[in-house]
Amino acid sequence: MKAYRKKLIGLALAAVFSFSPVSVFASSVNITSGLQIGGDEVECTFDSSRILYGEAKPGTDITFTVSKMDRFGNMVETHRETVTVGSMGLFSETLPLSRGNNYISFAAEGEAKTTTVIKQVPQQVKSQLQRMIALPGMGAKK
Repeated sequence: MKAYRKKLIGLALAAVFSFSPVSVFASSVNITSGLQIGGDEVECTFDSSRILYGEAKPGTDITFTVSKMDRFGNMVETHRETVTVGSMGLFSETLPLSRGNNYISFAAEGEAKTTTVIKQVPQQVKSQLQRMIALPGMGAKK
C-alpha cells in the first residue's frame, strides 16, 4: 500500500511540473504579449495604454516603469507599478502611454532592467492615414 501511495504522489508531482505554464526553476521575466523586446526599431501605436502579458516564477515581484525624456535629455519617470506574479506563473499589467516616446522598463527583483520604446502617435495621424489611398508602385524609386 505504501509503495502504491508513493507512486501516486510521484505521478501527481510529475503532472504538476509537466503541465505548469512556467518552470518552477525559471528566474527571468518572459513578456509573451504587448511588447517587442530587442531590435533597434521603435514601435508605434495610437493607443493611450498598453496591456502586457507574461510569465515568471510564481510570487516574483516585477516592477514596470514608464519614462519620458525631458527637454534637457533627462529621463523622467511618469508611471511605476509593481505586480506580483500569480500562482500559475502568469501576470498582466496595463501601462499608460503619453504622446511621443515612452521608455518602458521592467525587471524582477535582483535582475537587470530590460527597456524598450513605444512611440504614441496622435489620433489625427491615424485619421489622415485612413483617408489616404496607397497605390502599388506610386513613388517607388527606379
